Parts: sequence; structure tokens; C-alpha cells
Amino acid sequence: SLPARPLRNCPVDSTMSSTLARRAPDLVALASRAAASGTAVRAPPGSFAASAPYPQSTLRHHGRGFASTAAASSPGLYEMRTYVMHPEWREAYLHIAERALGPTRVLRKSHPGFLGFWITNTGGDVNEVTHLYHYADYDEREAVRWRMSRDSEWGGFDSETRPMIASRRSEIFLPATKALSAAGVDDALEHMRKMADASRVGARDPGVYELRTYQLELGYNPIPKLIDEMATGLPSKLRSDAAGLGELAWMGYSDVGKLNQFVELWRYPSFQDHIRVREAARGAAEW
Repeated sequence: SLPARPLRNCPVDSTMSSTLARRAPDLVALASRAAASGTAVRAPPGSFAASAPYPQSTLRHHGRGFASTAAASSPGLYEMRTYVMHPEWREAYLHIAERALGPTRVLRKSHPGFLGFWITNTGGDVNEVTHLYHYADYDEREAVRWRMSRDSEWGGFDSETRPMIASRRSEIFLPATKALSAAGVDDALEHMRKMADASRVGARDPGVYELRTYQLELGYNPIPKLIDEMATGLPSKLRSDAAGLGELAWMGYSDVGKLNQFVELWRYPSFQDHIRVREAARGAAEW
């Protein structure tokens, strides 16, 4: 279901997969996840360490300081934290997380930018859970996490769940505002919050979410070029979905972590509906 024009003009690695997820019961509004990922393109010899299959940006603490590259006036940044559970502890972790999001509200209270919680259903590691957070900039992220480290309630939650987690990964993404605006999403954060609220209050079933990740070629041009192509093609894709089954939640690109990644997050009422929307999109000329 990839658009033809981006494939021609914005080289994307040809190997992709699609992961679908069911909601973690009663955990949060954005409650299901699906993911697609591409393998990296090999870099020219000598461009970076031979052991690295793609460029990667990491930010590290140096005392209390933190390098901030996102301005406070920007649409903000989104942190995706992916945890892989020890299989025998997966259900216990979800039970504890349910308490933290519900009765005790530890997670929501500690993280005002909390947006969603997903569990992988198929197409990926079924022991994987993913959290999504919004921050105004990197300075706010540091301040929030500094406060969390000194919060006794959060410390209790972290101590209880840490032994259940086999690995943790943190990546930062910036919103693809041009592409989102073309799809009628002018305020990405407010749009995500409304989707979360609709599910949290029981206005609708949280459904199924698909997170598609494209690993683009190296360089500065592929991401802007793909965003332009997405902005051109998205309106026709949305029109092709006559029943309105698919809803674009968010689009963005990596800022810290594996660089030159582009991601789409879509919601569907069911697994089969996501196939129906993709099939309909094949008839959208601009897409």
C-alpha cells in the first residue's frame, strides 16, 4: 500500500513488515498498536563506523546539562519508549500498568504529556509494549524525567516493574506538520488527545492501530521529499476511504535514535478494516 511516487522519488528500503496490535484492556485511549519497519540502507564506506547499519543519534546526560535541538516554539517532540517484557511477566506488567493509569494515576500524574500505551498483537514481538509521550522540547523532557526520579510514587512503580522488563528503547520523533495539515490535522497534539479522550470515556472502541515505519536512504533530502509527496497524495487516499474506516492519528520523523525514519500512525475499527482501507487506496491516483 506504499504510494508509488515516494517509492520513485524518495528511495525506501524495499523490505517492510506490518505489525497489528490489540488494546491493553482498560489501559488508555490509544490502546492498540501495529507497526511496520524497514531494514537500513548500507552507507558508503568510511561514512561512519562500519559496525553501524544506519546512522544513529543519541543524547546523553553530562551532569545536569542536556543538549536541546528542538525550539520551544516548535510543535514539540514525541518520545516513543518501547519495552520488551520477559514473557512470564508480561501479564503482571500490564496489570500493574493498568493500576498506574487508572486508580492511582501515577503514570498520568508523573507524565503530563502521556498520550498512549500499546501492546503488539501480531507481526512483531508479542512481549513488546510501547508508550508515547509529548514534550514541548528537550528541556521539558529533562525536567519531567528529573521530577519523576524524585517522586516516591513513580519510584515505587518503577521498582516494581523494572525486573519484568528485558530491554528498553527510547526514540524521539518530530511531527511531519506539512503532511498532517494536508490530511486535515493542523494541531497534531490536540488531535491525538481528542482521539485518546474518545476512547477513554467509552465513546467508541479503541480499535486497532497501525504504526508504519519507513527506513529511508541516508542524507538530508529523503525526509523532506517524502513529506512533500505524502502531503500531495494523502488527500486522495483519504477520499478513497468512502466509509471513513481509517483515521490518521499522527505522522513524524526521527530526530534521536535511528535517523531517517518516517512513521505513520493510523486507527481502524478492526484488523480487517485496515486491509479494506489499504485496498481502496490503491485506486487513489495521487497516492
